[in-house]
Amino acid sequence: MVRRGALIVFEGLDRSGKSTQAKRLMDKINASGGRAVILPFPDRKEPFGQVIDRYLRKEIDLCERALHLAFSANRWEKAALIEEKIAAGVDVICDRYCFSGVAYSIAKGKERNVSDGFHIGIIYWVIDLAALY
Repeated sequence: MVRRGALIVFEGLDRSGKSTQAKRLMDKINASGGRAVILPFPDRKEPFGQVIDRYLRKEIDLCERALHLAFSANRWEKAALIEEKIAAGVDVICDRYCFSGVAYSIAKGKERNVSDGFHIGIIYWVIDLAALY
């Protein structure tokens, strides 16, 4: 029987080192005989990720709720892949996931449960660093 993979999530401020730490962890897991992949969010290659990318580049305007739903839909676009990888024994390392959406939504005064229904990771790292600007 194949060992089930883990869902590992890095959350934190922009430019706090999440991507660097995620890559270091993936390299360590793969070098020690395990299997790991990184999934960054938003995934700008997916349809909803392309909408998010256009919004972030100020090419389109979205209301806050539509933007939040686009981020949520972008995670759902990867749900089947995440489940497939974990079932095959591959550790899935996410560079941001649903808690970033929850944090941004709460900061905007939205309900916390609008992001519910996503995979709950086994391990979460929150990068807690002082702002340098």
